Amino acid sequence: MAAAGLLDDRDFTIHWQHAPALMEAFPHLAPRQARYVLDGNRITCGGGVAPLDMMHALITERMGSDFARRVSDWYLHTHVEASGAPQRGSLAERYGVNHAGLLTVLEKMEATIEAPLDRQAMAALAGVSPRHLDRLFSGLMKSSFLLEYRKIRLDHARRLLQQSPLSISEIAFATGFSSAGHFSRSYRSAFGEPPRSSRQARTG
Repeated sequence: MAAAGLLDDRDFTIHWQHAPALMEAFPHLAPRQARYVLDGNRITCGGGVAPLDMMHALITERMGSDFARRVSDWYLHTHVEASGAPQRGSLAERYGVNHAGLLTVLEKMEATIEAPLDRQAMAALAGVSPRHLDRLFSGLMKSSFLLEYRKIRLDHARRLLQQSPLSISEIAFATGFSSAGHFSRSYRSAFGEPPRSSRQARTG
């Protein structure tokens, strides 16, 4: 749909794992972080159980809420989510921490993959000193600022390798690495294989 121009100037969504690859390939598009989106004759959803939520909304629109509820009950889908409900668990759930400052930093890490911020800038966002930020990562996450940031970037790179047509060099720069060589060494250290192997596994 994106390649055919059918999503231009439209409200739409896509599964969160596929969103980075889509936005790299089509920089002018911005999928909404929603379970499903109904925009006229463009109907999109994030996959998983989201189609059942979308089904409920469409049936409600055409047949009324009582009929939609009976259909959802038939599918044992008793907890119907709204369109704007999140696709993923909260940051606190995903990282297993509840410290507000640390969650602010982790959220910023996920948002600045292409141009990583330094420790000082992140500490300022959290309202703590760089040394205290280090203690938060060590004590609450059993990791370090640099290791966690690199993990987030490399996980993103792995999704791009598996889902996008970008070259390895393009993915290196899209995930904040200074060169393809540096990216390849970091990737091999994290996943035990070079980036090319992950791409071949997708196409093999």
